[in-house]
Amino acid sequence: MTGTPPGRWFLAAVGVAAFLNLSWSSVPFPYFEGTVFGFFVWIPLGLYWLVRLLMALAGRAGTPRAEPSRWLLAPFVVLCVWAAIHLDVSFSARFALSRSGMEQYAKGVLAGGERTGLDCAWAGLYRVCGPDVIEGEGIPRGVRLDLVDWPFASTRCFVWMPEGRPRPEDHEYGLRHLTGPWWGCRNWDGW
Repeated sequence: MTGTPPGRWFLAAVGVAAFLNLSWSSVPFPYFEGTVFGFFVWIPLGLYWLVRLLMALAGRAGTPRAEPSRWLLAPFVVLCVWAAIHLDVSFSARFALSRSGMEQYAKGVLAGGERTGLDCAWAGLYRVCGPDVIEGEGIPRGVRLDLVDWPFASTRCFVWMPEGRPRPEDHEYGLRHLTGPWWGCRNWDGW
């Protein structure tokens, strides 16, 4: 690999890995696959970075010495991604930017005008499928929106309940109050 340390291709790989990890953690319950991704992508990238750094410090051929700040870019990106995931920043930002669009969509579903069945549509920054109206005896009316995040199956969802709260037994794999009438839920996968 030629170029400036630690290399353009390496930094591009770090950028893509960071984007994917942040995207997969921007749902009410982060995907377990993000942890697996970390093991099979972040660890090899970190080992590659460490070997290249040690070679540069030793003055090996093909690894020119560079300013230490150039070698700190990749660890800084990894630290920022880790902090964003653990502080729930990626989810909070995506949800905040999508909340009004999802609420408008959910109101349309309750009114009967935007129910798309199994069709999918964008509601804010989330792609949702099969909006279901939640209603029944002793259950306040609401809407459940299943999320579609490629390449994952629809295992995360939102519930919008303007006049109450969803029953926990209807969401046995996970239910999380987000704000106001919004709840995050997790389906059958159990992670």
